[in-house]
Amino acid sequence: MFKKWTLAVITMFLITACGNNATTEDDTATDQPESIANTENNISEDEEATVANKVNNNTVDVTNPTVSMTEAVDIFKQSYPDAKIESIELDTDSSGRLHYDIDGFDGTKEYDVEIDATTKEIIVNEVERERTSDEAIDFSAIIDPAEAIEIASTKTEVEGLSETGWTLEVENGKQIYTVEYERNNSDIDIKIDATNGEILEVDMDD
Repeated sequence: MFKKWTLAVITMFLITACGNNATTEDDTATDQPESIANTENNISEDEEATVANKVNNNTVDVTNPTVSMTEAVDIFKQSYPDAKIESIELDTDSSGRLHYDIDGFDGTKEYDVEIDATTKEIIVNEVERERTSDEAIDFSAIIDPAEAIEIASTKTEVEGLSETGWTLEVENGKQIYTVEYERNNSDIDIKIDATNGEILEVDMDD
């Protein structure tokens, strides 16, 4: 009788132990896919963050935009064939879109035309009736914007920086490129004679 009782106790103990092991194994098996799923989600989030950072850190190519300055001028001339151009600016807006801002005039009006530097789309087209300027750019006498940028990049003040935009305008009868840079939220402008490439001024916004 004692032996039978002892055998029954041992049998129950073994059954209980096996049951606990099965539960532990099941718990482990249940946890494992969840861990894998979490790992996959983490990888996905990391990849998305990396892509976002790359997009945010991309620098716009103002040296070789899809639409050249000559093409932008032609687009302006299609709308206002008799107008002269007093300034051109290539810059980005708050969303990172690269665009030209062209100011022109004729005998009676002034014109402000904004052109997308990728799609050629005219974004803004404003006309003012009062004309205040009569200094026009002579495109036959100026160097290319890419050349002006190359000259500006030789200055030690902008070493290691990428240009953020440029402006071509007439100041006191002289045609001038202003190539723009930014360092630590401070602007650096380099003015270059648009006819001979001479560096005229380095303006640092402290």
